[in-house]
Amino acid sequence: MNAADLANVRIGLQRRRREILEASRRVVTAIDQLRGAEHDPEPAEASQSEQLQYDLSQIGEVEQREIAQIDAALARLEAGEYGVCRDCGEPIDPSRLAVLPFVLDCAFCAGRREEAQELDREAKRRPRTMTPE
Repeated sequence: MNAADLANVRIGLQRRRREILEASRRVVTAIDQLRGAEHDPEPAEASQSEQLQYDLSQIGEVEQREIAQIDAALARLEAGEYGVCRDCGEPIDPSRLAVLPFVLDCAFCAGRREEAQELDREAKRRPRTMTPE
């Protein structure tokens, strides 16, 4: 990637980070408003309110993970390592980076990693048989 492309990536990542932080502030405000509501809700209303609080807190966790990914991508930009696959060291396809600007692996290595994880999950699901001694 050339310097102009990297500058555009940095701007996009920083913009997305600001959007997430602003959305997080709105979520925190909404949770605070729910907690501060002073009325005696019916049981069904209380249950809905608790579910809404949980849903809002989950959104916050997803946003926190995305911010961490963005921060890591910005650090890779600063280190001159952005857009390079962590496994094979080859450049990551620019179209892949356009969709997932904080991606760590090229498509090939990501596919290989997912296959290995799926095989591991399958192995853990299989019942273990006892071997005779």
